[in-house]
Amino acid sequence: MREIKTEANNIQDAVEKGLSEIGMRRDQVEVVVVSEGTRGFLGIGAKKACVILREKKWTGAGAHDSDDSRPRPSYGNREPRRSGGGRGGGGRSERGGERRPGYASRGNRNAAPSQESVRNGNRSELPHPQPGRGESVRPPAANMVFNEETLPESVTSFKTPEDPLEHAKTALLKMMELLGMPATIADASYNQAEALVSLRFDCAQTEFFTCENGRTLQALQFLINSMLNKNRQQRLALRIDTGDYWKSKETEITKRVEQAVNEVKASSQPYRLEPMPAPMRKLVHNIVKSLYPDMETMSEGEGQWRKVVIRQTAPKQEVK
Repeated sequence: MREIKTEANNIQDAVEKGLSEIGMRRDQVEVVVVSEGTRGFLGIGAKKACVILREKKWTGAGAHDSDDSRPRPSYGNREPRRSGGGRGGGGRSERGGERRPGYASRGNRNAAPSQESVRNGNRSELPHPQPGRGESVRPPAANMVFNEETLPESVTSFKTPEDPLEHAKTALLKMMELLGMPATIADASYNQAEALVSLRFDCAQTEFFTCENGRTLQALQFLINSMLNKNRQQRLALRIDTGDYWKSKETEITKRVEQAVNEVKASSQPYRLEPMPAPMRKLVHNIVKSLYPDMETMSEGEGQWRKVVIRQTAPKQEVK
């Protein structure tokens, strides 16, 4: 009996992967779900689904139906009796090989029920749906039990600090604790003139936040920013950094902006940067505004394709 264990992002992919490796069909194996997997939070803590594909062991009379090597019974001089040629009905006619209308083989459990049974309301003959390729049999929802758990008092009794800096620090540390990645605040500052809160934290899993163009770090920054600005009259900006990601990214973007400005001066044509997320677009706007007063920026595009356009400032017309 062959058996294989596979992992994938979900159960269906794991089953299909195992079927391709073992070289069998879905109806030839038994699927045992070891773990359904988890998507994690912000891409952190994700676990793959794991299944075991075990070759079915056929027993009973149907186990050797396809075995042509077994000896066949001898009928002597008389011909074997036809399965459907007897008295009473259905089966194959002697003149042709076609089955009569309304006939369903007794051994075919997935055959469609007769029209008369459906009209009479007899649903006992209706075939039960079979799981498709890559699907596993799950218990009905009625048999599933959901237990309600009371939130701990530390969560329900939490009060929002009035100081925005303390609020941001508390929210960040609590979020990292819930993610299972304890962190420490390395630097924190609040610029009231610019309404900007800056945090820098250290943790053992820094690469999880800085990989893929800082996607996870930006998602974490968005969540903490939403919590920070809830029920506040003044809108605050938040920047969260780890591993000096934003410092290195600012240096990189500054060089790209300088190249783009030189292109605009040489060709007198607008220059379009590649699409980038909102925090990086804002960084481009600030760099051009502070370093290149003869240039201006604007954003165009929608969603993930939104980009920054750098062009020369239009000359001011003299008022006569």
